Amino acid sequence: MFKTSELWLFLIPVVAIAAYVYFNILVIREAPFGRVVVGDDEFKVEVADTILARQRGLSGKEKLNADEGMLFLFGSVAPRRFWMKDMLIPIDIIWINENEVVGFAKNVEPEPEVQTGELNIYESPIPVDTVLEVPAGTVEERGIKVGDSVSISL
Repeated sequence: MFKTSELWLFLIPVVAIAAYVYFNILVIREAPFGRVVVGDDEFKVEVADTILARQRGLSGKEKLNADEGMLFLFGSVAPRRFWMKDMLIPIDIIWINENEVVGFAKNVEPEPEVQTGELNIYESPIPVDTVLEVPAGTVEERGIKVGDSVSISL
């Protein structure tokens, strides 16, 4: 049988490897990409489908091209609340439920000097299962409207 000291020598590397796999593969993995079509407009999107990816969102991103965005997939319908914590670029937030645009928050600006507890909160007009963030002005420029159909390809 193993002595206690020998058991520890075996368990420490096993725990270290498990922690490495958990944090580097499951938690900090690269976000998948996909395509979203809203009406007739197509966007290449980074997909935020984990808790950590949704928390991070576009924070720290310095540029978003006109045909790019971030897609937040929740897997359930609920009221959604977003803020601009650590955001550097203005965005439009498009609220989506059951593959249909149900509302948006246009030209949402970063709030770099505002404390976390005082940031503006942007809430979906109804419960939603998906949120799309695109560059500010996109909703107006492309004529996106409530009722537009949404198609997602991952």
